[in-house]
Amino acid sequence: MRPVPVSIGIVALVFAASNLRGAAAGRSSDSAQITPPRATQGQQAATGAAVLKGTVVAADTGAPIRHAQVRASTPDGKGDHVVLTDDQGRFELRELADGRYTVSASRTGFMSVQYGQRRLADRGTPIELAPGQIFDRLALVLPRGGVIAGRISDEFGEPIADAQVQVLRAAAGPGGRRMTSVGRGDTTDDQGAFRIYGLPPGDYAISATVRNESNMNMTGRAGPGPEQGYAPTYYPGTPSMSDAQRVSVGLGQEVSGVAFGLAPTRIARISGRVIGPAPSADREFVMLTSADQPMNFGSYGGGMVERDGTFEIAGVPPGRYTLRLQPRGPRDGATLVAITTVTVSGADLAGVVLTLQRPGILRGVFEFEGGVPAGVQPSQVRIGFMPGDGGMSVFTAGPQPPTNGDFTFALQGMMGPVLVRANTPPGWYLHSVIHDGEDITDTPVPLGPGVEVRDVRVRLTQRFTIVSGAVRDERGRAVLDTTVVVFPDDDTKWGFPSRFVRTARPDTQGRFEIRTLPAYANYRIVAVSGIEDGQLYDPDFLAGLRDRAERLSLNQGETKTFDLRLRP
Repeated sequence: MRPVPVSIGIVALVFAASNLRGAAAGRSSDSAQITPPRATQGQQAATGAAVLKGTVVAADTGAPIRHAQVRASTPDGKGDHVVLTDDQGRFELRELADGRYTVSASRTGFMSVQYGQRRLADRGTPIELAPGQIFDRLALVLPRGGVIAGRISDEFGEPIADAQVQVLRAAAGPGGRRMTSVGRGDTTDDQGAFRIYGLPPGDYAISATVRNESNMNMTGRAGPGPEQGYAPTYYPGTPSMSDAQRVSVGLGQEVSGVAFGLAPTRIARISGRVIGPAPSADREFVMLTSADQPMNFGSYGGGMVERDGTFEIAGVPPGRYTLRLQPRGPRDGATLVAITTVTVSGADLAGVVLTLQRPGILRGVFEFEGGVPAGVQPSQVRIGFMPGDGGMSVFTAGPQPPTNGDFTFALQGMMGPVLVRANTPPGWYLHSVIHDGEDITDTPVPLGPGVEVRDVRVRLTQRFTIVSGAVRDERGRAVLDTTVVVFPDDDTKWGFPSRFVRTARPDTQGRFEIRTLPAYANYRIVAVSGIEDGQLYDPDFLAGLRDRAERLSLNQGETKTFDLRLRP
């Protein structure tokens, strides 16, 4: 097996997409320039709505791709339109309101691509549509995804069926670079074989795990179960992620023969008791998940709670786990939750206590600048939240209740730090969140068990900031293949999820626009190329940009225009 270097795969993507875009538009291309779609002159849709037309083709052959999904999305995500291509790979998106759209295409076996995307980590080029405008000859070129295929066996070389296999890749994100799962993964067949497709070029770790017998107990107390099982194992056969060997996949390359055996280990039983009010009428379930594995990977089942409050979970390999219980019905008229973390080292773990507690709740009211406008209904505004620690440690107990008729709300069922946010009516934006006279918009509220925070005011405004302009090269020509980054001078405001760090890509006319940044006196703005997805969460990256960026000050409702020079 001789993997193709990742850099070669990315270059191939750039030039293949560029050349095929030119061919689809009826002209040749010898450089990686973005080809704007044609705005057909003298044509309008009958209703005055805009139209996008084009084709989706394969990057390696130029052949049309039938039944590809094409999506046109607005920045707020509220104006999505989706169609499928026909047998000639053609699509037509109709009834589009004027505005800015990102157009993307996807198909099984191919990598998803946005129009104007030049590198795998980049975003695409937005398209600005005028009322009634028809854009045609829009070409979207899909590279074939890479494949990793192989076989999972036991310590004797016999195949293991139903093992869950996942590929992992290091990516920038909150807290630095970490391993995250990529793709949908696969489950081994009766021969232990797996095949994971649609992968972008990259270096991957391969992980396999198997549900040990009895560790998903949906009916009652766990049976005896075996004492031996398998720990999560990484290619080429190590239980440690840090010792995993990476597998390199080039553009559209299939890497086969990735075979390894699972690491045998002593599996344990976790048992304990749920303490709290009398049980609900419904059976309850304790869920066991890995506390250290990447998201969407590392679930190990759980066990039902008996009428006396006891539970057992068998077949648990060594590791650190989170135990969570969320009752299916109320206890003493209230919805209670329980969560704890345990470490399993191979021996049975008994006496685990899950204490049912009332989760945190935050109560407040929505306030509209200038008073509640006519025509705005409480159903149009909802309270929301984001995890306040840069991760996903917030535990929620069910959906949030609707906003009351007087625009009061309750953010309930939380266990963890949260940043208060809002889903707003059209034209309205979050201005600030006030509690006890202090602005807590960007301050996590610790909603621990039993905590109740009252009198929170969520202020909404129609006055929003706009930063717009163009990016130009040394000769004054508009540059489309770039990313505009706006971030605060104060590095304490860089942490995920920061409202103060935003990016934009120039549209087909070379213009960029960033709306609804918070008012702030000390922003920096810069245009750069080749930003990796998630890199904006890396403080070292932003620190490296700070001295090269221009200064920007924004007041509430202010609009500013910049012509920027591209920074390599």
